[in-house]
Amino acid sequence: MEEGRGASRRHEKRSAVNFDGYKTRWANPDYRTLVRQQAKGLKSDGCSGVPDFHRDGCLEHDIAYRTGRDPLGHEISRAEADKRLRWYIQIHSRLGGASPMAWWRWAGVRVFGRKSWNA
Repeated sequence: MEEGRGASRRHEKRSAVNFDGYKTRWANPDYRTLVRQQAKGLKSDGCSGVPDFHRDGCLEHDIAYRTGRDPLGHEISRAEADKRLRWYIQIHSRLGGASPMAWWRWAGVRVFGRKSWNA
């Protein structure tokens, strides 16, 4: 019983954001600046091994992978970080949710990103 409550509390600490809330974050230029500043401090390389078409999304993803937190300081899981990278690309693609690049990159980080998760 205790374990269940602790798991619930841990879950509450994680950053829960839906697609619309995430989209709103990126509509704010201050959020973009925050991501870039934090990524610079971490010496992020952006989109490792692929073209930097969606660099800011990759920078945000790097922050999560290195710190276990989103740029606002909320705890974040690897799965959530990967989903947000996909969302970033979908938001900035003319194809939206059907963007092949969003799904390819998401699949790539899900399959090959485990060893890079430092949180």
